[in-house]
Amino acid sequence: MKYFFITSIGRSGTAFFANLLNKAQGVKCFHEPYRQDYANLPLAYYSNDLMTLKDRLSERFRLINSKVSLNDFAIYGEVNSLLRYNTQWLKKSLNAKIVHVVRDPRKVVPSIYSRNVYKDGSSHLEIIPKNDDKFSKQWKNMDRFDKICWYWTHTNNMLLNDVDQCFRFEDLIANYDVFAEMCRYIEIPEISKKAWQMEIAKPKNTSKYALFRKRLKLLVTFKSIKIEDIGDFEQWSPDMKIRFKTICGETAQKCGYDI
Repeated sequence: MKYFFITSIGRSGTAFFANLLNKAQGVKCFHEPYRQDYANLPLAYYSNDLMTLKDRLSERFRLINSKVSLNDFAIYGEVNSLLRYNTQWLKKSLNAKIVHVVRDPRKVVPSIYSRNVYKDGSSHLEIIPKNDDKFSKQWKNMDRFDKICWYWTHTNNMLLNDVDQCFRFEDLIANYDVFAEMCRYIEIPEISKKAWQMEIAKPKNTSKYALFRKRLKLLVTFKSIKIEDIGDFEQWSPDMKIRFKTICGETAQKCGYDI
């Protein structure tokens, strides 16, 4: 069986790709299908050579293979931000094709900010700078906004180094030829332009849409929870824009974003 993986930082607009790539003949593609990956993500970041982690990954894909007949599908794929620290293992162990999708940090940072990342009391084991990172010494003095900016920068720098092929999310949904190029790279059958257009036309799980859903849920359940929303880039204070550019600017330029 052939494998491909599309990975990124979360909130990079990749969830809808799973539905779209499933339209290719002989392909089965999933979006973050295993909850165990949430625990494996920090393990992979803090100790990527951990044998327990490698054993878990081996067992994960052994079970997939044992349940699949090539009559069902010949190509298995995942759109999975949780495997972003496992790209070397995926390439070596599965001979997988891997794509890094990057999205404009001016969109990603506010989307992540509206969630629980780097909040006090969060149940997640957070990704923080290692000692050799230039932001490690000032981490304790950075606020949530700065930390999320670092998170975007760290993740995309790491993937630019580890993954051979990078596509911008904005290009993939604006230009069918770019999307077709990605499909050729991961070696899946052609998906028609009409199917691509139909999927793009569907509502996306954007930060604004997610905030609306969260507020609606709170109204229905009569719960009072603080929702943090820093708004669009244009609404940020001059100080926030300076800090954002200081942390994200160089990596954004590498990815083709003029900020």
